[in-house]
Amino acid sequence: MIINKRRLLAAALAAVFLVCVFTGCKGETQAAASSNNPGKTIHYGYITADQLHSPAVMVMKEKKLLEAAGFNVEWHEYANGAQAIQDMLAGTIEFANCGVVPIIINQSQGEKLAIIAGSNQEGSSLVVTDSIQTIADLDGKTISTPGLGSIQDALLTQLALTNDIYIDRTTMDIADMPDFLKKNEIDGFIAWAPHPTKAVDNGIGHEILASHDMMPGHQCCVMVTEEKTLAGDSETVEKVLEVYLEAYRWFLDNEDESIKMIAKTTGTSEAVINQAITTVIYSYPPSCNVDSMVKVTQGLIDAGRVTDLKETELGAFIDGLYRPELMEKK
Repeated sequence: MIINKRRLLAAALAAVFLVCVFTGCKGETQAAASSNNPGKTIHYGYITADQLHSPAVMVMKEKKLLEAAGFNVEWHEYANGAQAIQDMLAGTIEFANCGVVPIIINQSQGEKLAIIAGSNQEGSSLVVTDSIQTIADLDGKTISTPGLGSIQDALLTQLALTNDIYIDRTTMDIADMPDFLKKNEIDGFIAWAPHPTKAVDNGIGHEILASHDMMPGHQCCVMVTEEKTLAGDSETVEKVLEVYLEAYRWFLDNEDESIKMIAKTTGTSEAVINQAITTVIYSYPPSCNVDSMVKVTQGLIDAGRVTDLKETELGAFIDGLYRPELMEKK
């Protein structure tokens, strides 16, 4: 019996095709991607127009780096960090970049969060009406902050305590602050870059203090997850962190393109971004300023926002919250 090799090959290929149809076999590229959490959906929170403080999030989102690593991503936008952390604790998101203050407050109340990387230090400014020229002039004035659980609110509270003045703090969306100041409905606002610089550039108020003046080198935004996420799916956490570090490195290595990206995503001119970015400190790897986090926590205790910690416990408290060993593996 003579075997027709071409027909045999064709039959074999047809059989493979049918197996693929009924079993859903994948190509080599898809198989490689599937080895890293195939099609796993992650939920990532970030703060509105906060690209200067969380540039790696912007880069991951705009360049779809998490998708390239094999993840499906649902992005969640929040007005402030307190909202993001509440959603994390409710199970809506697994990762977030936000200010360190709401993380500290919730951790002090018994929640189990884990800071796995830094994002920036400093980068906020206090913009006030022209009649305010000194810190003493702030006494009795109404100043808006992004929220009670924000680093900006904490800095303003500490400023009032240190200088023995009273500041009437109100909260509102950061986008509304310049208009309220322009209409004289508030006397000033404290916000993250580039919003103070943008307001002054538009002829609204003047900058009286930068956060550097209030607490030099203070930790602002960080990357955070829950301890249960870290314990239950460390592979995903480590992979997301790896992509985050890749994005952070890209931001630092591509300054001109990064400026253009920030300007586009915030609807702000490149000139304003170039000016505002000088108020922000970045480092690589993006570690956290532990000493400043201790100081921030002490300030929250002094202000009555944290009530379940003693001064002698602060070092251990921050050590339990910040997990630099994960980043040190990379």
